[in-house]
Amino acid sequence: QIDILMMIMARPSKALSYAIRLSIALYMVFSFFIFQKAHVVHGPYDAVAELSQSKQEFIVDSGRKKGIQPTTSKILTELHRPVSQIFNNPKLPDWVKTYAKWHAKQRKRYFDDMRANATSDVRFLISRCLTNDKCGGASDRLQEIPYSIMLANQTNRVLLVRWEKPARLENYLVVPEGGIDWTVPDDMFPKEENWHLRGKEDSEHKIVSTIRKDSAAPKFRQYQEEELGGNKIYHEIFRLLFSPSEALTARIQSTMKSLQLNPKEYSSVHLRVKYPVKGIKENDFSFEKHKSQITGWANNAVNCAAELHPNSTIYVSSDNNDTVGYLLEESHFAQHYIDATKDKKHPLVVKLVARDYSTENEHVAFSQTTEVDGFMNVFEDLFIMGLGKCVAHGVGGYGRLAAALCGGECVTAHRKHGGNLNVCSDALKDIQRSIDKR
Repeated sequence: QIDILMMIMARPSKALSYAIRLSIALYMVFSFFIFQKAHVVHGPYDAVAELSQSKQEFIVDSGRKKGIQPTTSKILTELHRPVSQIFNNPKLPDWVKTYAKWHAKQRKRYFDDMRANATSDVRFLISRCLTNDKCGGASDRLQEIPYSIMLANQTNRVLLVRWEKPARLENYLVVPEGGIDWTVPDDMFPKEENWHLRGKEDSEHKIVSTIRKDSAAPKFRQYQEEELGGNKIYHEIFRLLFSPSEALTARIQSTMKSLQLNPKEYSSVHLRVKYPVKGIKENDFSFEKHKSQITGWANNAVNCAAELHPNSTIYVSSDNNDTVGYLLEESHFAQHYIDATKDKKHPLVVKLVARDYSTENEHVAFSQTTEVDGFMNVFEDLFIMGLGKCVAHGVGGYGRLAAALCGGECVTAHRKHGGNLNVCSDALKDIQRSIDKR
């Protein structure tokens, strides 16, 4: 480029004006410097600087990670997978497809009857959490839905879902295009209509409703094993009803792009450390009080995830932000990250990431907040874990729900129902042993 520039300056054409020659010269000089800048090799990522920040500011910057960068279209495609694609899954039983079509026709028939002021014989099954109901957390309410679909199909009822607290479910989850419309508009039923809480589904009641059917998820898992030969369809049925809202989609997309998370290329850990077992009391929980116990759980959880999905990025979620902070800032996994990225002592094979954990996740059942945005993180974590390849979960239903949403094929419990550890081998020691053998 410099040679060409010198030729132009040395033997300018008589037809060219001085201004044109000057413009060409400036363009060539500018191009030369851009070309040089493009070949600058940046130094190694300074993880120490990141890890030295307070946990309110520390978000793992994966932007320098080599490999395919997540695209908006890929994330959106997974978040809003077309209903037609779900129906084409050969593992999905025919009754699900038949019910979805029947549901749409019955719902339309009901509203046609309403507009005509006619009595309708359409019957409903409503999964509800009304103002005075005691409903449990997000997973307590949502994990029953696939079983409720099966029950509604067996009893010829249209399944609906209605939340009034802590906020309307539609703030977080919406009906996918062409999916099963579960929404309950405010004027759908007369205010005096009896919803027959815990009524028999095979009764003649127009409406029966349920609150937190704890037996539903285990029954559906049993159905998958005994009737479907172990095929996992929980996540497919869930996606026929629920897609993230526009606001939630934006949050998930932003987090995944900032952490460089590609769908199905990372795995997740969920830690429910406030669950009331092993001396833990949720109402007066303190991380410092139980730190020794919790850090043991946390390290084992990561070991279990690394055992499931070696050499992967692991997304960390918890009901306690101090637990996330410990793993990303203080644990031996944090030091491993520094050794691999800054000091180049070994390959980076366990990388922990998390969204902003400066504030704690609100519990849907216990929180006093009434702000819609206050619960967005609960659904954000659920979908991000559900888009990964594997999930290592502990006690409680939230982690199990995330595991079901990721497909249910690559799952382990790092803590058992009673709170005891399912001990996994030390991932970093295993890695070092394999390095030492080389």
